[in-house]
Amino acid sequence: MTTRQSTDGQSRAGVQAVKTTSAEEAVTVALKEAILTGKLAPGQRLAQAELAEQLGVSRIPLRDALRRLEEEALVRIDGRRGAWVTSLSIRDIWEIYELRIMLEARCAQYAIENLGDDDVARLVGLSRAMDETEHAPTEGRAARRTFYAELYSHAKRPRMMRLIMQLRDNVSRYHVISDTKHSHDAHAEMRRCIEVGDAEDAVRIITKHLEDARDDLVATIAEELASADGGAD
Repeated sequence: MTTRQSTDGQSRAGVQAVKTTSAEEAVTVALKEAILTGKLAPGQRLAQAELAEQLGVSRIPLRDALRRLEEEALVRIDGRRGAWVTSLSIRDIWEIYELRIMLEARCAQYAIENLGDDDVARLVGLSRAMDETEHAPTEGRAARRTFYAELYSHAKRPRMMRLIMQLRDNVSRYHVISDTKHSHDAHAEMRRCIEVGDAEDAVRIITKHLEDARDDLVATIAEELASADGGAD
């Protein structure tokens, strides 16, 4: 499989050119990363011929990758009209956070009840890595995803975890694009709960943390929408 890329390893649209693995898997990873980091923006039309050329693949693995991303609610495919990066309304964000609060609070409770000493040490280290990257939106998103994926894996609820991570991915790209803030204090409180095994307080902290993140994101997007409307006058 040939790869068409610039000298810095990036395709012309900012999508990372793929390396040889499974073509479908490589394209899926490249497109997903571009969506989650905002290089492919919400509402952007995905021109398949151009993307296939930029990624150095044929249309077949690209179409298969788009279908996979549609299953993750990151891409919308509309028959012969083409494909777009999905956009979220403020109502969508409220619904996603409503689900996240229900699922993540329960998953955190189960996880903390199952932690061993080695698990605690690893999670504390990953939590500190979140704080170290809090001022870098893309790196911070990756660090948060790594921490929560590790934490929730200890809940032994694979279906619940899979849904949580899909919901997190769908909304976290907006935090990266809008550069909304994340709570340093909430991370420290979660570390304490992990270290002392306080599952009950972890539920409270996760719930409050997600409510704050939701309110912050909704306010930011509402302000951006109002600004865009004002600019159109």
